[in-house]
Amino acid sequence: MPSFNGNIALTCATFICGLVFLPHSMGYSILPHQHGSGSSSRAAATTSDIPLEQYPTPIQRNQKENRRGFLTSVIEQTTFLSFLSLSATTANAFENRLDDKYADAIATTGAQPKDLGVATRKSRTEGSYVGLKACGNSPNCLASSNPKTDLPVRTISGWNGGSIKDVKKVIDTYQVGHNDIDGGGFKVMEYDEKEKYLYVQFQSYQAGYIDDFECWFNPKSGRFDVRSSSRVGYSDFGVNNLRLEYIAGRLEKEFKW
Repeated sequence: MPSFNGNIALTCATFICGLVFLPHSMGYSILPHQHGSGSSSRAAATTSDIPLEQYPTPIQRNQKENRRGFLTSVIEQTTFLSFLSLSATTANAFENRLDDKYADAIATTGAQPKDLGVATRKSRTEGSYVGLKACGNSPNCLASSNPKTDLPVRTISGWNGGSIKDVKKVIDTYQVGHNDIDGGGFKVMEYDEKEKYLYVQFQSYQAGYIDDFECWFNPKSGRFDVRSSSRVGYSDFGVNNLRLEYIAGRLEKEFKW
């Protein structure tokens, strides 16, 4: 697994290669051309001091502009590659993934949201509510805590059921790879039986995307609020819905929810 220092070294090497080798491979040079005297004497020279034959021709000016443009392009592209090498991380595959085929792949997991859990939150239509985070506008999330009038298309009903222990048992025996989803496995990040709260991360098989799943018993509604959301991308292609249907189906079948 490459370390952060290794990524920095790779970035530096990429930057040096881009500045030194690529220009030469295309017939350019990043070193200043020498025309007899040093740079200080050239800087001090006036227009009348420069012989006529040393004035740059249109071709020379174009070559200079091409070199400058090429260097700018190299620096911009190298900076972008540097950003990718520093931000990409090894998948850190979950132990219960489907298999090890893509376990060492570079994965874009996305940042874990900092506002998960139960909290007092703003409502678009009813001032505020207490519960799980609402979904955004992207079609990659489903949630039940927020008022349905806030975002009807992303808001689902809470679950009627018995105990948070039931949900934990289903998660503990979750079938990775069902319906071709969550082949990268899962991990329980937080389980508070007293507060009746569960937080689980699920990972996709090949790309390594991380989705966040939460379940919490809402004492006000007397139901279990759920939230399943993707971190990366616009559409989830139905993954979150399939995950919730799987969990709800097993709760209904095995625990009579």
